Amino acid sequence: MRVVHSDVRDLKAIITTLTKLVDEALMVFKQEGVELVTVDRAHIALIKLNIPSSAFQEYDVNEEFKFGFNAATLAKILKAAARKESVVIESTSPDVVTIKLVGAVEKSFGVKNLEVVPPEVPELNLEFDVTATVSSAGVNKAVSEARAVSDSVTISADESSVKFYTEGESKVEVVLDKDTGGLMDIAVKKPATATYDVAYINDVMGLTRLGDTVNIAFSENKPLQMEFGSETTGKVTYLLAPKVA
Repeated sequence: MRVVHSDVRDLKAIITTLTKLVDEALMVFKQEGVELVTVDRAHIALIKLNIPSSAFQEYDVNEEFKFGFNAATLAKILKAAARKESVVIESTSPDVVTIKLVGAVEKSFGVKNLEVVPPEVPELNLEFDVTATVSSAGVNKAVSEARAVSDSVTISADESSVKFYTEGESKVEVVLDKDTGGLMDIAVKKPATATYDVAYINDVMGLTRLGDTVNIAFSENKPLQMEFGSETTGKVTYLLAPKVA
């Protein structure tokens, strides 16, 4: 098994995000691409990664290969790449995976392939009242400001805007709409409002580097779904359980 990606920074953002949610994870290399599914330590959030084989500079996977890793260890290795460098992931044995960072200087690391049991995740066929495409910068601003004053953030939407706000002594409100450029597209079956743990949303904000926009979907008393990246370059889907009063 050998795969090469031209920009290690995307993988670095994904693995750094994982360190905030899990200790270990399982990356599965299939002929059609790379998959990862894991649940956070508190079992209130799920993260799913799909990178198609076409997104890689080189992709040589003849049979399924499972790479179990410690998230903190892998993140530390990837941090050795200080700029845009290629990353090579390869293995000739089931016990060790080699990570190479290729730039002006090539750095090589051997990583023990851990036996990680994937979580049992039921098929999720969620339907949402609101689906919207918002700017990465806008959602970053909204989450940052809400986290500064509260443990929770409430998200509401109608046909013209998505609003992030906090309640209590310190109030923050950030509205994303098409006039300000924060809202690109929205589909509303009916207006909805739901509240989530803002720290858990903040944990995945590093994934906004995967693209200029984020797809969000929610309904009252249902999980928040956030999608980062794209089908062609690689997509991370994040599901977070709501706070129910």
